[in-house]
Amino acid sequence: MTARHLSKSKILSGLQCPKRLYLEIFEPELAQVGAQTERAFAAGHRVGEVARMLWPGGHLVMHDQDLSAALVETARFLAQSPATPLFEATFRHQGVLVRTDVLDGPRLTEVKAATAVKDYYLTDCAIQTWVVEGAGRPLEQVQLAHIDNGFVYPGGGDYQGLFAIEDISDQVRARLPEVPDWVAQCRAALAGPCPSREVGPHCHDPFGCPFLGYCTPPQPDYPVTLLPYGGGVAAELIAEGILDVRDIPEGRLANSRHERIRAITVRGQAEVDPDLVALLNSQPFPRAYLDFETVQFAVPIWAGTRPYEQLPFQWSCHIERADGVVDHREFLGTSGDNPMRAFAQSLLHALRDQGTILIYSAFERTILRGLQRRFPDLADDLGAIVDRLVDLLPPMRWGYYHPNQHGSWSIKAVAPLIAPDVRYEDLDEVQEGGAAQTAYLELMDPGTSQERKDDLRRQLLDYCGLDTLALLRVVAELTGRSLGAARLACGQP
Repeated sequence: MTARHLSKSKILSGLQCPKRLYLEIFEPELAQVGAQTERAFAAGHRVGEVARMLWPGGHLVMHDQDLSAALVETARFLAQSPATPLFEATFRHQGVLVRTDVLDGPRLTEVKAATAVKDYYLTDCAIQTWVVEGAGRPLEQVQLAHIDNGFVYPGGGDYQGLFAIEDISDQVRARLPEVPDWVAQCRAALAGPCPSREVGPHCHDPFGCPFLGYCTPPQPDYPVTLLPYGGGVAAELIAEGILDVRDIPEGRLANSRHERIRAITVRGQAEVDPDLVALLNSQPFPRAYLDFETVQFAVPIWAGTRPYEQLPFQWSCHIERADGVVDHREFLGTSGDNPMRAFAQSLLHALRDQGTILIYSAFERTILRGLQRRFPDLADDLGAIVDRLVDLLPPMRWGYYHPNQHGSWSIKAVAPLIAPDVRYEDLDEVQEGGAAQTAYLELMDPGTSQERKDDLRRQLLDYCGLDTLALLRVVAELTGRSLGAARLACGQP
């Protein structure tokens, strides 16, 4: 292992886990980078682009794939134009290489997409400071620019106020003496065979490790880690050599939910509480099964919205009549403009009938409350919808469990067990909410071809529609109701 392989990100990986660092360097093909991580990278890239607007006249050092050239360009600009702010200025010291987000004279600014200063950001900035100053550029100030989630985007590309900038110089200086030890630890980890370390909490702190799947040993069919909010209990059981829920002794679990899961898993078949069935049967007709999809932007694109605000762009609703006939209505905003008013108006039009509105979690209620605040002229009508909402997730938690839920009551975990023909895996790219956000962003991108837009629109409609169909089928199967074929009626204006 040579020092040229060390960078700020590699040192951070090594501090989290030396095995992770080793695998990143020598066996990177073993990594499994999830869609959520890729979305975080994309958000961070966009945040960095917007942050550069705060330093007009700055110069971006390119050469992402040729860091030697980046070092040369950085040195040239610092010599010829020392007053010019540099983005991605590149430095090397004692074999450690860093690229700084913003270097403005003697001030270093690290830009983060988070909404607060986190502890490991101080370590991040300490490594950068050690390298920059070791390379001969003294710093007078180190600061961190993070998203201010109280910022409301006025539109027109005006992002003044998006970032809160905090001086972290003192905290960073306090960590500087530790940096040489961190570097030495990483080099030691890379000098020998792959370090050995058991899977544990460090695999998720401060970052989810892409090698977790590789490092995780084969699991039993029902690992004790499936117990909801049972990390401490699971750790105790594992320490005692109990790995499978079915091997937990009766009476060992103090938590009643955990004990219920254990008992049902041991029996090997689902348990349905008659009170749950009675509750479902008591819901009046027509019954509307409702689901929303939302998107979040670290950098808002619609006027009047805030960073990371949950913004609805799609809904699906299956409406079940007393005679078993089912209608399906839906909305998907595809113009690229803010779709929320059309979202709300189309929903009001679709749900003007009397009857209960069934949801699965409090998410839809929260979004509707937000729409009430955003559109005061629609607040009363939206409030009438809120008053008709019935959340089925809490009663499902106490009234239904199947061993193959593996401790999860998400609709995607429950519905296929109750109605096996509900199959999310048969969908194309969009099989969960994060993928729906990604698809929606691509759909709105002006550079996306019309053919691709049409395909993404179909996938989004299929996915959201399956969520409400799944809830409808769960209720129908548990109550023994027969359903007619669904009639489709698009809710878009």
